[in-house]
Amino acid sequence: MKVSRSRFIVDSNILIDLHRGDIVKEFFSLPYDFIAPDVLIADELQIPAGDYLLSLGLISNEMSGDQVSVVHKILEHNQAIGYKDIFALVLASDLGLILLTGDRRLRQLSDKHRVVVHGTLWVLNEMVKLCVVTNNQACDALRLMLTKGSRLPNSDCERLLSIWGSK
Repeated sequence: MKVSRSRFIVDSNILIDLHRGDIVKEFFSLPYDFIAPDVLIADELQIPAGDYLLSLGLISNEMSGDQVSVVHKILEHNQAIGYKDIFALVLASDLGLILLTGDRRLRQLSDKHRVVVHGTLWVLNEMVKLCVVTNNQACDALRLMLTKGSRLPNSDCERLLSIWGSK
């Protein structure tokens, strides 16, 4: 009997944060499937490269014409959000999946569309909880992310560094 894996839609900023933290390979060791809109992989992901992420296990999802139409309708009223980010929101909404993103505006819009969202710190915590990385690796990765410009909530970062550092 095949056990189904949890699936998530992943936005580019999560992948960029994990790349900055030098743990993107470990991310794909989580017992989940990670899906991204094809347009995001082809047009937005350059560092890390979309092809590299596909080789690690990222699943590309081609957007239907109907989904693209929904993206354009949402974009008419939300021009402050990048259109590629809205592709991720529409895909998560259509498939009924959790969206992984750290983009504040996209998170707020996701709430309006009743899409559950988790961010980079949730991902890091999952990696620790499921023993994909050690506490020390998570601390090092988070510090690297912050040093390399990832925008993460300071108080939450300090709390996690304290928790992981004390174990």
